[in-house]
Amino acid sequence: MDDYVGVPCLPTGCLLSVDPNSEDRSNASHKEVESSRTGELSPLVEEQRGYNLRPRKDDSVTIARRREQQNQRIKRKEAEILRQEELDEHVRRATSRIREMISKMPKQRDKEDEDLKNRTEIINTDTSGVMEMEKWRPYFLRPDIGLFKTTLKGTSWAVEELALQVAPSVVALQSVTAIREDPFYCSGTIFESCRKTCSIVTVANLVKNCPDKDELAEGLEINVCLQNHQTCIGKLLYHDFYYNVCVVQIESPVHLPKQDFNSNIGVINFDESCSRDVVALGRGKETHTLMVNTGRIVPKSSDFDCEELLVSTCRISKADVGGPLMNFDGDFVGLNYYHHKETPFIPSFIVLKCLQQFKLFRKVVRPWHGLRVRTLFGEGCNQFKKMQKSFCGTTGVIIQKIEEQSSAKTSGLNEGDIMNRVNGVYFSNAAELGGILLDIGTMYMLDCQGVQQLDDSYKMCKFGVRGCEHERTIVVDKPTPSGLNRWPFPKPIIVKKYIEGVLEKEEWYAIES
Repeated sequence: MDDYVGVPCLPTGCLLSVDPNSEDRSNASHKEVESSRTGELSPLVEEQRGYNLRPRKDDSVTIARRREQQNQRIKRKEAEILRQEELDEHVRRATSRIREMISKMPKQRDKEDEDLKNRTEIINTDTSGVMEMEKWRPYFLRPDIGLFKTTLKGTSWAVEELALQVAPSVVALQSVTAIREDPFYCSGTIFESCRKTCSIVTVANLVKNCPDKDELAEGLEINVCLQNHQTCIGKLLYHDFYYNVCVVQIESPVHLPKQDFNSNIGVINFDESCSRDVVALGRGKETHTLMVNTGRIVPKSSDFDCEELLVSTCRISKADVGGPLMNFDGDFVGLNYYHHKETPFIPSFIVLKCLQQFKLFRKVVRPWHGLRVRTLFGEGCNQFKKMQKSFCGTTGVIIQKIEEQSSAKTSGLNEGDIMNRVNGVYFSNAAELGGILLDIGTMYMLDCQGVQQLDDSYKMCKFGVRGCEHERTIVVDKPTPSGLNRWPFPKPIIVKKYIEGVLEKEEWYAIES
């Protein structure tokens, strides 16, 4: 076979062209082929391969290396795919477990709805109050304990007859406000009735934002329940926070009897020969039944700020506050307030003078003399206890405190002085002194309105002091501040139980020490 002369492969990027040196190149190519047969590379090929960076396709080493690299890439790819599959499987299993757990758990919305439908709410207490639940007592329960124990014999029929006579004039009241969360319950007495328009006197806690703060309620709504269980809408006419009394007016569907006030009744005589047996009346919270509690008036001052308050041994509930205190002749003796150990009351003649001023001036005016006094038999004046014992049987009041920035500071009066008259009128206790001051306030207002012309003597209070020849004069040029007296009232702890979103049960409690 003849020798085969092949055309050498040119390096990539080399182009064929015809030029004068083409013959020389051809000769060089023949030499290259010839050299390849002998296994030797010509200098030209060596030069070309030096510039050719790509390996030859038929290089076995390169091919083996490439195959190895390709195998490694395949193995890495397979390992990556395997890891991804394992991860996907792990995520799938975890997702399945989570979904299974969620399917077994109640839905949050359903749980919230269930909690709202079946829940127990506690109003007007905090964590400390909840921790003291053993001290909770039913709110409207009549207290069984007190400072005094009284047994009245042979009075059952007298009490029953009195209750039947007065019952139509005793009503139950309830108020709600825009701020107060819980309603306030109390009792009241009809003292004025003209056709179907009736006026009721009761405690001013009914119309306060908070029962023990002197702030008139906003958004006040008053409901009045009558003896026949009919309910009327009440309208506030007057109020006074010093004596804690207010007047509510209603339009009754039927004519209601009134309870007459007598200015001569209510002046308490503590002579042993005089009867002090009394009965407290009120209406219950739920059924509005007439509540009757008997007791006696005792010679003791109340623990509250109001100096005119007296005390009876009747046990009343919080719903009975504002109800009347009567003697066994059916006369109005006072307006009941609440204390868990006793029943303080405002004497009826003080209430009557307040009602008269309401009608004349639409407010209560009592001159401010700057003295805080207590009846001489009062147990609250501990610092003067020895002095009281030494004046056993003496009537009058003892000065407990002289207010700063008052004209009483320069009057010559001192704490511990005993006073028994003012402007020539004698009094035996702080309630009678309060009545005299209300009369002075009435004269002052009549003079200001031009109804009655008086001299300036009524603008001064001349107090007679026991053991002193000369009277002590105090200039009274302003009325008594409304917020001078505090009237604390237990705040109810209300427990509400809901079942299926409906109020099933509501219980009221109080913590009293």
